Amino acid sequence: MRLGGLVIDTLVIDPGPLRTSRPFRFAFAARLVSLLGIGLLVVAVPAQTYALTGSSLHVAGVATTMGVGLFVGSIGGGVLVDRFERRRTIQLARSAAGLAFVVLGVNALFPEPSLAVVYVASAIDGFAGGVSGTALMAVIPTIVPRDKLAAAGALTALTTDLGTIASPAVAGVIIASGGIATTYFVAAVATVLTVGLIRGIGPSPAPGETHEQPLRALVTGLRYAAGHRVVRAVLVVGLLSMLVSGPTVLLPAYVDQTLGAGPEVLGLLYGAPAVGAVLGSLTSGWTGRVRRSGIALLASVAVMSAGIALLGVAGGAVVAFLALAGHGLGRALTDILRFAVLQQNTPDELRGRISSLWQAQVVVGTSVGSILAGLLGRWFAPDTALFVYGLGGVVLAALLVGVLGSLWRVTDDPRPIDPEVSA
Repeated sequence: MRLGGLVIDTLVIDPGPLRTSRPFRFAFAARLVSLLGIGLLVVAVPAQTYALTGSSLHVAGVATTMGVGLFVGSIGGGVLVDRFERRRTIQLARSAAGLAFVVLGVNALFPEPSLAVVYVASAIDGFAGGVSGTALMAVIPTIVPRDKLAAAGALTALTTDLGTIASPAVAGVIIASGGIATTYFVAAVATVLTVGLIRGIGPSPAPGETHEQPLRALVTGLRYAAGHRVVRAVLVVGLLSMLVSGPTVLLPAYVDQTLGAGPEVLGLLYGAPAVGAVLGSLTSGWTGRVRRSGIALLASVAVMSAGIALLGVAGGAVVAFLALAGHGLGRALTDILRFAVLQQNTPDELRGRISSLWQAQVVVGTSVGSILAGLLGRWFAPDTALFVYGLGGVVLAALLVGVLGSLWRVTDDPRPIDPEVSA
């Protein structure tokens, strides 16, 4: 019986932070509610934009505008959350996003909604999301014990995956029954709940009594990231993980040309990475106990890439689904381990700025990965492009094993292994 219990404890996600930390319970609930609300816009904004313009180019333009806002908010938010009270910063950012949702809802009620309002509100939503996401990443290590950072990362990743799975379906029901405007107003209500829940994490003052000028503070964060061997290595691995996050752009052609299937299979394959990511989060109990977390991180990136390569040679819908689920599982484990290693090696006074680099990396890396996958899709058949794309990720992960020696030495030692910053 003890052996079975040990196996369960090792595999099942560790709920310890939820049990022992009241502030983390509020942070977890706030993030889950927020992501469920924001996820409604993932469907509503493109649907409204296309209905107004009939143009996929405008749909892409609105998404790009939101992405630019997210990038700017992430970088600027890193400086803000190391300078000002972090809980208050999250509340203000989410309040701004909520007002943008209300504006979108009112705009949608007009006989001829303004496309310009959609663009501006999307930029505000992206900026606010960058600031609040960066701030929450900086807060979490201060409200959970150091040895529970991996568990906190797994629970945080789980909120993202649950939101990704549930929100589109909920949005479709709301749009069908109440219209686009109702969807925006529901997102605004979710934001109000988020702001209230964030209050429960308690005071979260920025560390230190004196602060550098904003530009100098940003440079200090960049110098720390570049000078600290472990932080630099984790960010490099993170960039690779984002570069291999773009296979979905090839899925429509893959389903049509390789599988000869229709939209039903395409929908299932789009959801497969999220299913794998949830499985990875739910079975992540071992991440808090693994001795060599750096090696585990590199292995997780290799699993991400191997899933894409397997997709290229799958030849059938079932194997393709499993391959994409494996890709999602690797992605979830990569995020959990990156979060733990990064936060363990970052001093509190720099957490906002280092977290902002993480956020910005997601935006830029994913976009570049999608472009790379698209280019491969122009040169090769969809299945070949996916195989080359995934194999390239596996090769790069193997090369990083030799280049990033500092990650080989990252263990579960509660002390950072390389606290020095280069001059």
